[in-house]
Amino acid sequence: MDFSPFANRNVLITGGLGFIGSNLAIRCVALGSRVTILTRSLGKMFNIEPVKDSARIVVVDLSRSADAIAALREAALGQDYIFHLAAQTSHIESMRDPFGDLEANCGVTLGLLEACRELASGAAIVMPGTVTQVGRVKEIPVGENLPDWPLSLYEAHKLACEKYLFIYHQSYGLKTTTLRLANVFGERQQANNPRRGILNFMLRRAMAGEPLTIYEPGDFIRDYSYVQNVLDALLLAAASPNTAGQAYVFGSGVGLKFYEMIDQLTQAVRDTVGAEAEVRRVPFPPGERSMDAGDFVADNRKFCAHTGWFPRVSFADGLRRTIRFYQDHLAEYPREN
Repeated sequence: MDFSPFANRNVLITGGLGFIGSNLAIRCVALGSRVTILTRSLGKMFNIEPVKDSARIVVVDLSRSADAIAALREAALGQDYIFHLAAQTSHIESMRDPFGDLEANCGVTLGLLEACRELASGAAIVMPGTVTQVGRVKEIPVGENLPDWPLSLYEAHKLACEKYLFIYHQSYGLKTTTLRLANVFGERQQANNPRRGILNFMLRRAMAGEPLTIYEPGDFIRDYSYVQNVLDALLLAAASPNTAGQAYVFGSGVGLKFYEMIDQLTQAVRDTVGAEAEVRRVPFPPGERSMDAGDFVADNRKFCAHTGWFPRVSFADGLRRTIRFYQDHLAEYPREN
């Protein structure tokens, strides 16, 4: 995989102190890019500690329209690559605050696209969506050919954002690409909140020797993507000439039953840090079941064909790398009260 197009180029990352954004910022600096980060606050500066002096950081709340429009216009000017990662990402929170989710996802995305249309029409724009935009599926793996029936407002709004990107490609010639991501895990994710990533949440508890909970029967299938493999995909989506106007289903392409993931996770924690974690089984909460999309494995053949992507890090190696990171940095991800 060739990442040389990012050397000496301008890269804008919205949400650049978050989980994926901070890892992407570190990668882009290592590739020789000039990185600008838009962030709502400096509360997660520790996420970019290795490159804090090498990236330009702009603090702005993109959900506040007047501030957002001015900041997006200024930030977009002169950019070669734009990764739009700022978003409200909780399915549950989207149902509690529908209009807040609408503004944080749809409003901000439209603002960015308008800024690019006027001031950065040559920039490649990549935005992550979620594989659960499709809703419940009858067969796996899942590709791009299925109709979309989202189960939460978060998914509906991300689907709308995906369509916005396509419209701005078709109408104005912007190079836009969406990757519907599946269950990303790895370094720098909040490991104290299951809504931010269930695997990292379970991993943190296991490292502390705390019990892990499996919703019965625990045999639902998920596709888990290690963050460094996801960064490869985002960069290739931006650089490839084949991805303009496209939306891809993206994941590792390998499905694990939930209890299989927990088995591998607890074994990796045991081998790496020596901690033992009890596994408990409880009934599936009815409120969460209504928004659960069921089994999922990504059919990523279209994306692989268009970009040459392949997973450079296995699931097992990704687990070990993540555990080693939190061994050194767990204090920076305290428990929520």
